[in-house]
Amino acid sequence: MTSAGSGAARIADSAPHSDASDVASMVLARSVVRGLRGRMRHVVVSPGSRSAPMAYALAEAEHRGELSLHVRIDERSAAFTALGIALSRDEPVGMVTTSGTATGNLLPAMMEADLAGVPLVAITADRPEELHGTGANQTLQQQGMFTLRVRGEVHLEQPQAGQPGLVSPSRDHDDEHIARTVSGLLERAVYRRGPVHLNIGFRDPLVPQPAERPEEPAALAPQQAAEVSAEEATGTAAEGGNHPSAAHHGTAPPGAERATEHVRTGARPGVDSDVAERRTLFVLGHGAPAEALEIAARSGQPVFAEPSAGDGRPLLGGVPGYLLLLGTPAGGPPAELLDAVERVVVVGRPTLTRAVAGLLRRTDAVVQYAQGTESWFDERLSRPRVSTPEELAEFAGKAPQKWLDTWQELGRRAQARLDEELAATPGLNSVHAAQVVARNVTTPLLLGSSSVIRDVDLAASPGPTSRNPVSPAPAAPSSAAPADDVRAGRQSSRVYALRGVSGIDGNVSAAAGIALGLGRRVTAMVGDLTFLHDVNALLLPVGEQRPELDIVVINDGGGAIFDQLEHGEVGRRPGWAQRVERLFGTPQDVGLAGLADAYGCAYAQATTAQELSALLREADTVSGRRMIEVRTDRAGLRGLHERLAGLSGGL
Repeated sequence: MTSAGSGAARIADSAPHSDASDVASMVLARSVVRGLRGRMRHVVVSPGSRSAPMAYALAEAEHRGELSLHVRIDERSAAFTALGIALSRDEPVGMVTTSGTATGNLLPAMMEADLAGVPLVAITADRPEELHGTGANQTLQQQGMFTLRVRGEVHLEQPQAGQPGLVSPSRDHDDEHIARTVSGLLERAVYRRGPVHLNIGFRDPLVPQPAERPEEPAALAPQQAAEVSAEEATGTAAEGGNHPSAAHHGTAPPGAERATEHVRTGARPGVDSDVAERRTLFVLGHGAPAEALEIAARSGQPVFAEPSAGDGRPLLGGVPGYLLLLGTPAGGPPAELLDAVERVVVVGRPTLTRAVAGLLRRTDAVVQYAQGTESWFDERLSRPRVSTPEELAEFAGKAPQKWLDTWQELGRRAQARLDEELAATPGLNSVHAAQVVARNVTTPLLLGSSSVIRDVDLAASPGPTSRNPVSPAPAAPSSAAPADDVRAGRQSSRVYALRGVSGIDGNVSAAAGIALGLGRRVTAMVGDLTFLHDVNALLLPVGEQRPELDIVVINDGGGAIFDQLEHGEVGRRPGWAQRVERLFGTPQDVGLAGLADAYGCAYAQATTAQELSALLREADTVSGRRMIEVRTDRAGLRGLHERLAGLSGGL
């Protein structure tokens, strides 16, 4: 047998010593579960006959208090639920499917886990080898189906009756051997930061012996799972092990507590006296690790941070309104500051705007900070990489006098203009709604792909502001957080996003998984198409644990982002509007209230900033799943963005 790795490993003659009356498939499944013990505490299962031995064995483990089991009907939703749990806990999370097309539904989540560095474990049941190539039902080549996406893969094959293996008393070491193989595969998921694949060929019979009985009724399992999740949430999850990049999860890095204290007191941390002065910018993208934030804080350099950068702690050095500053016409103070930049440090993976991408094309002055090999990083890029905190600190240098202050002052002015423009715009547009959510949410927040996360990046960007972000109405209670407890213009809540591949599929399921993994309430803000694409996230079997989840749906009746791209220009050409709207706007008129009711989900609608803010502040008093629909209009968005883009002129 070869070790778990890039090629499939085979165990055709290895199995635990067992009583001769045991069903061979159950013996193998129990051996696999032993390999998961202590390393995997959450598994998401979808129903299927070929995977039944794993389902039964996992249910036994749940009864023993070894893990929490979650059942989902839709395999794609199951996979993203598992991804969300893994994001929140930074530990391997499994998803179990039967053979056939069920396995293909795991691919989108595996792709996301690959590029986001998430320890996701696909456990797929397979038909025995003799059925392959015979036209047998629900049979396809599953071995190697995720080879390009995984850090390791193992194939276990249950021997045919009469062959040495699963019930052979002469192989009493095989139980431990299989468990070690499975455990080793999980180690690869953790230390190589990404998904792995365990494929298991089961033979009939696929059920426990008739004499076997579960020790308790299965109906108790969801309650037990909830208790286990709640206990764990006060442990690893509550201790900060919930960063989106697996390379940097777990305990806080040395000095992190000091960085937080500097932010709260308003003091600037000292820098080494022998470090050269440099006019540097830090650009923090998705998955930026905490130690980079500490270095940026120590250097006193300005920071441009995307919403899902960092780990939710307050950010020192953040520049509010930085996207507006990047778009400043030549000749103004922001443009002069940009021209004065000597070096740029990229941390994490910026993916949201072309303005930032343009800044990073300054290859003579830009470096990427990454301690390990990121799956998305191409060594052929001209952008060099530094891999240690010491190298990073030396490259960045320390900020000259007033370098950071000048950036932040210009950013505050730009942000104030943006706030005024949004408050003066009639109705509640998607940009304003995103700002209200980002500044008023009191729970961990998942931002959907496409327009939503970009709207937050634009309207609630790094740095404190003193303005009330909700509304100019005097009767509205202030929703602005204290300036010394504001991160990225938001209250310091953890922000999640699926930025590995940035698809709109699975966002709601991932948010549900985050809520289950943390054992606390979570808010997801998504667009209407993102929500409808993953509406099966609301489909839960009766008796399953319901995640504590608010889903804010920015409903503008279709896809808004394309109007901000080249396709919007095409749509304004004579005769093209209807075609572009059909192909890219994809208008929809689904009644979300009725949809929520059909899935047993509470529903509320917000038509003003005050109503939305009030609903968000109720989060601590709400139980279960709740949809908050915010109806907006796409028609005026392009004009709004054009007005916002011009706000930094004359600062």
